[in-house]
Amino acid sequence: MEQRPYFAYAFYDLHRWRVLLLLPLTRIALALLHGMTPTVYRYEMALGIVFVTYALMKWRSCRYRLSKTADGRFHTIGVRQGIFVRRTLHISAEDAASVEIERTPLLWLFGGRRILVSTAGLRRRADARLYVSAEQADALFCLKHRHYDYRAPRWPVLVMSLTGSNAAVGLLTVAPVLRQSGRVLGEQVTQNVVGMVGQLIDLGLPSALRTAGNVLIIGWGVSAARNFFRYVGFRAFRDTTHLHLSSGLFTHRDVLIDRDKITALELRQTLTMRIFSLHTAIVTAAGYGRDIGTRPVLIPAARPHDLGACLDRLLPGFPIYDCLLRPVRQSRWRYIAAPLVLFGIGGVLWFLGAWWHGPALLWAVFSLWWLLVRSFGFARAGFGCGGGSVSLCYPRGLALYRVYLPREVIDSVVVTQSRYQQRRGTCSVKVRCFGEKKRTHRVWGLPYDAVRRELRRYEQ
Repeated sequence: MEQRPYFAYAFYDLHRWRVLLLLPLTRIALALLHGMTPTVYRYEMALGIVFVTYALMKWRSCRYRLSKTADGRFHTIGVRQGIFVRRTLHISAEDAASVEIERTPLLWLFGGRRILVSTAGLRRRADARLYVSAEQADALFCLKHRHYDYRAPRWPVLVMSLTGSNAAVGLLTVAPVLRQSGRVLGEQVTQNVVGMVGQLIDLGLPSALRTAGNVLIIGWGVSAARNFFRYVGFRAFRDTTHLHLSSGLFTHRDVLIDRDKITALELRQTLTMRIFSLHTAIVTAAGYGRDIGTRPVLIPAARPHDLGACLDRLLPGFPIYDCLLRPVRQSRWRYIAAPLVLFGIGGVLWFLGAWWHGPALLWAVFSLWWLLVRSFGFARAGFGCGGGSVSLCYPRGLALYRVYLPREVIDSVVVTQSRYQQRRGTCSVKVRCFGEKKRTHRVWGLPYDAVRRELRRYEQ
């Protein structure tokens, strides 16, 4: 039987126009707060009425149908929506690569859930978005009374959040908020708030470094809080066909991933996580990870012994093969040349007086940090074929990666040699695999003859 989606559908359809709707309301509220006569513009009222009417019309015209199997599980979803142009979509459980059930704070107040269904297609977003009641989502996907195979302890998740967070990600979150608040509340209020935060986290740095240091600390703090709230309470278990992942404090997500669609397993480790001997396990699954905010994390943070036991329970039979070939010693410079050049440029600019001492110091710290990551990456880098899989270890960005790829999901293995590498007898191996992000994995400085022997074994 066809049903109308939950009323939250209309609210979240208005979400795209939130800036145009909230700015006049905020201006009116501030005017009333200060005892002033609020100014209401007719065009703003007309736009608000048009947006609200359009969202309500879309909600009333949308219909969906969910069918279940004999044991009450999800079987088929059908969605029919559109006002002027009707669009009908049918997705069966066999075609669905992943299903995500999301509960935001607003959906928790409304008593609803958002369901995102993705197939292994080429769309950049989920194929189907549906809003249902909490009771219907729990009954359809059996979200209650489950026995979890893995529960992430809070201490490793906290360490991972504090040590593995990126200040740039936090700044990308803070910048739009500060920009919009400056438009609504005024630039002076925003500057006062930023200054107050800067005084709270004053690091005692020189004036040249104070602003940059405070900005980086704010970005890092926001990113660390996001990661902790995202993965606190992380739980996972598997059944005969799917992996079930559950996490999140304020925005809670339940994710079902088809185990047959998993194309790669990545073990990620930052430099500070290496000090605590923690790893993050990430799976690459066709059809999952398209929307903003979705991350296919299987294990947020675990030590090697716990990590192996958890992978045996969650991914039994997944082909894992240790790397055998290591880069030759002469290729060390290929790994550390870029951070050394960056450090040298900063030193030259500082010596010539082209920079203040503060930015030059930040440049030097970043260069040395990158140099350490690349040095550890060279010590761990490797390539190997065997056991029905290909494994690679390499540094990328500011993290170290160990990747396991089943043979059947690999698109191509490319071996390249420059003129310099031909004289040294070395090469670079690049592996492309099928997945949502079209990820390419590369290892430099491997012995060419040994790589050819490994690839003969791979072709057999």
